[in-house]
Parts: sequence; C-alpha cells; structure tokens
Amino acid sequence: MASLPGTPLPPASQPHDGVPLELEAGEVLTKGDRGNTQSSSTLAATKVGELQYRLSGRSIELPVELWWKIIDFLAGDIWNTRDGGTQMRKLARVNRAWYTRCRVCAEERLDIMGRDKKGVHRLICRLDKHLGRYSAIKRMRFENKKINTFGSFAVRMAGKLTNVETLVLNIGEWEPGQLHPRIFLYVRAAFESVTALHLAWVSFPSAVVFGRLLCALPRLASLTCSRVKCKRSFVQPPVPRPLRVSTIDLLDSPDVVDFLVETGAGASHHHVTISGLTGRRQGSRVVAVAAQSLSSFHLHTSWYRALDFDDLSLLPDLTPAQNLCVLSVHISPSSFIVQWLKPALLRTPLPNLRELGITVDLSRDSQRRSNFDDFDDNSYIYADRPA
Repeated sequence: MASLPGTPLPPASQPHDGVPLELEAGEVLTKGDRGNTQSSSTLAATKVGELQYRLSGRSIELPVELWWKIIDFLAGDIWNTRDGGTQMRKLARVNRAWYTRCRVCAEERLDIMGRDKKGVHRLICRLDKHLGRYSAIKRMRFENKKINTFGSFAVRMAGKLTNVETLVLNIGEWEPGQLHPRIFLYVRAAFESVTALHLAWVSFPSAVVFGRLLCALPRLASLTCSRVKCKRSFVQPPVPRPLRVSTIDLLDSPDVVDFLVETGAGASHHHVTISGLTGRRQGSRVVAVAAQSLSSFHLHTSWYRALDFDDLSLLPDLTPAQNLCVLSVHISPSSFIVQWLKPALLRTPLPNLRELGITVDLSRDSQRRSNFDDFDDNSYIYADRPA
C-alpha cells in the first residue's frame, strides 16, 4: 500500500519473528529477538527517526533520497556477527518511507552463517524456486568453519550468482582434502562477477593456494584481509595470471604482505590501508612495492593499543611514494600531540600530496578525552607551520 514519506506503520498486535512492529516512526523497542539488544545500525536509525518525530512536537518529513543514503550507510555498517538481511528487514518495519529501500538492501544480501551442509542445501532449494532472487544478490557472506560446506555451495552456485560484487569469507582452515579437486574452477564459475573479496580469519595451507583463490576471481579489484595466514610461504611457480588489485586493506596479515611483495602483485595498488600494531614494518614493504602507482595511504591503528602508545610511530616510510596524493591516519587522543604530529607527518617530502586527514578516535579512550579539549587555536597553527 502506497504511503507518503514519514507515515508511521500501523500498530502491531502480535510480534513478528520475535520483534513487534512499531507504533510510531522512531518509537522502537530496545530489545530484539529473545530479549537481546538490537544492533547498533538499527538503534542508530531509530534514534534518527525518534528525533524526526519528536522535534517540535510534530513529524518533519525529510526527502526520501536522504533517507535512502542513511539506510545505505547503515546497510554497510552491520556487525559481522549479524545476519545483514534480517537486520535490514527489521529496519524496514520502522517507517513506511523506509520500507522499500530497506527491503531492496535486504534482497541484495545473502548471509550464510553457521549452516551445515543440510542447511545450505535447504537454502539453495528455496532459492531455486525463485530464480529471480539470484540476480538481485550483490553481497555474499559465507561464515562457516567447515570448508567443505563452502565447497559444496560453490559447486551448486555455478552460473547463478551473476551480479555478486562483494564476497566475504570467514571459513577458518582451508583444507584442500575437504574440497573438490577442481574447486577453483567452480569458484570462478560461481563468483566471476566479484570485484571485492573480504577474507577474515582464514588460514591457507600455502601462499600458492591463496594466490589461486585470487586468480579465480578475474574481476577482483579490491582485497581486504583480516588476520589471514599462509602456513607455507610463496614458492615458484608464480601465480597463473597477473593480479590487478587496485585497493588493499590489511589487518595483521604479514603473510599476505609477503605474497604481494614476492609475486609483485602489490605493484598495481593505488589505495592501501594498513591496520594493527604491525603497521610500520608491513606498511613500508607494501609502499615500496607499490611506489609508482600508490595514490592514497591510510593508517588505522589498532583499538587494543595501550593508552600511552604513540600511534604515529606505526606510520611507515613513505619516501618511495612520490606520487602519493592522499594520506590519512586514524589515531587515539593520546597520540594527538603537536610535538608528535609534525615530525611524524613531515618525516619525508611528498611533493604531490593534496589531502591530509587526521581522525581521532574518541569512542573507547574516555580517560584521554579531557586532554583533547586542552588544545587551543595556537596548537593547530603550530601544526600547520612549514618545517
């Protein structure tokens, strides 16, 4: 039923999937399924809705296009431990103006989390009854510690997921003996359209197997690795084809850095993000191999650092990256000290640098927030002065 933007959903007398529909736009319960607190994305959206509804005692209707941008942002910010499709369907119940966009975002995701082979088989059978559902999926997430379940899924999906752009894998140990001998051919047939690969907590038997997975995705342009390991380092023969990965995001994955350096695959990187406490050493190696093509570098320090830790000490040697245009650092308040900032950021000349970004994380460092308030205008002027 059509409705004007801002029209609240009607009250619900019975809960649906354990979560009751809301009475008014923004009036959302803080408890979800079985009494658990709702995800941050849902709560953030409902806070916005609550403000819209309560301000001046009446509803202020924002443009639908603005809501769509907010919903798209929330869709990309769902916790890794949550089923993204389910979360977006819950969010769709908040307000009629949100319903269509939330449902579209939900249909664009396929999250398979913790299912065994039988569960995956039942899911595929349901999808096969509505073949049009496959073409709508743009983001695929597979989280299961049994690699053979992923192998079976890849075999069944050959030629079906034609529009998937992002593939997220959290599959634990990659055990070749549990997979089809031609698994990489099936991966290519199932995920040929993938441009972004996210790997989290995956352990490969060797760097060669890791390289073959990357080569099985012919359109791969972006690679994110969080704590990815290779038990054996890279050895000849080289990867089957040259890799052209323009964007790389690494968190505590030194084995991946070894692969990128030894194969030369890192030479095509335009955008590099390094996170974790190994940032300086690993970042310097990546910068060195990608020196000619590198245009942006981002350092994101680890959240578990000590309060008195100088995050800027992790900034790698950027001297080889003479074409660098964008540099950004994500640091804690304890590192936001003028005497540290200037020497660290001006350590090497970067003639083509056009943008410098400094993000200070105040979310977890409550003990240091008061220090951040001590800065005056002269402190920022000092940081801006030429060397």
